[in-house]
Amino acid sequence: MTKKLQPKLRFRGFTDDWEQRKLKDLHKQPLLIEPIRTATYLSWSVPAFNDGVPEIARGSEIASVKQSVGFGDVLLCRINPRINRVWVVEPVGNANFPMIASTEWVVFANEDGDSHFLSALFSSDRFRNMLLSEVAGVTGSQKRFQVASVLQHEESFPSKLEQKRIGALFSKLDQLIAAEKRTLNLLKDKKTALLRQIFNQETRFKSYDRPWEQRKLGEIAEVVGGGTPDTNNPSYWNGSINWFTPAEIGSSTYVADSKRKITEKGLQHSSASLLPAYRTILFTSRASIGLVAILTTDACTNQGFQSLVASDQVDVFFLYSLCDRIKRQAVRNAAGSTFLEVSGKQLAKIPVQVPSLAEQRRIGELFQVIDALIAAKSQKIDLLELKKKSLLQQMFV
Repeated sequence: MTKKLQPKLRFRGFTDDWEQRKLKDLHKQPLLIEPIRTATYLSWSVPAFNDGVPEIARGSEIASVKQSVGFGDVLLCRINPRINRVWVVEPVGNANFPMIASTEWVVFANEDGDSHFLSALFSSDRFRNMLLSEVAGVTGSQKRFQVASVLQHEESFPSKLEQKRIGALFSKLDQLIAAEKRTLNLLKDKKTALLRQIFNQETRFKSYDRPWEQRKLGEIAEVVGGGTPDTNNPSYWNGSINWFTPAEIGSSTYVADSKRKITEKGLQHSSASLLPAYRTILFTSRASIGLVAILTTDACTNQGFQSLVASDQVDVFFLYSLCDRIKRQAVRNAAGSTFLEVSGKQLAKIPVQVPSLAEQRRIGELFQVIDALIAAKSQKIDLLELKKKSLLQQMFV
């Protein structure tokens, strides 16, 4: 019995089986061109993909041969296919320049279907895994999928009308995700600008005009290292005390629950210290120096940290906001032959400028609000991307 080619989730009114086609039937043979030095081009380069907008470039700025592309073409990047790079060639404002693309893109033209349907298909985890199975090369930047092998793969396609419905859905979803990411980037840029202006004392809240005081970091916070209990002693592990590693830090402002936990006995028989909630900023001190998070529960860390326990004379969120500057100084002071590391003594000596506690609190409150907005926007993007992933799994064969 022939297996029916139908997805789990479909738009109402579509019941026909999908048909299989080889990707080579959609492949567009590259038309290579040597850019004219005096001409201006709209260029779909691989680096430009991260910005979501093709580059406008003079021929004199382009150092290699490119390929011609047209509206509706679907570009699939062959470099390191673990990174999901798929791009539909579409009009860009009023730009009316010859359109070119890097030869690292494999170009497809779905003339009998819909470009955005093909783009969504190429973005699915299943398709991505197929590309990874066809990879050759040594390192990530050198790995490329084998075009000839990939073109022999078959994929399932519905009618043109159903493709258009599916393509329109994922196009809208991609536009929504892109818009949310633009807003997130604007928030991050605004935060960066405010951090610079406030900590350079170019911008201050009204009624605060007293000079900031020069202090050492160790004068406003206790610097506390971490440790690891004996991993061969089971009585030290799987307890109730949170024990963080650097890999768990950096994606969130706050942390509360570690992947691994230790026992009271493990804490006593190691150099780890129990750090107080809401007064401690975890600060990674080796390899990736300066990843930070505020503890919201008592916890300890391994030796990859020199955490900052704020004194009563400093607002913890002010100190957290100051950590970007502390990080830059810590990286400059770091040393090590295998990996860079900054010691607790070095960290404690870093000079910082500190306003009154009242002004600290105003500054801390401001950045707390901005960070909350950034976290909410990031969470919304994550949810949208999860929704897209779920739909890709259900709406394709």
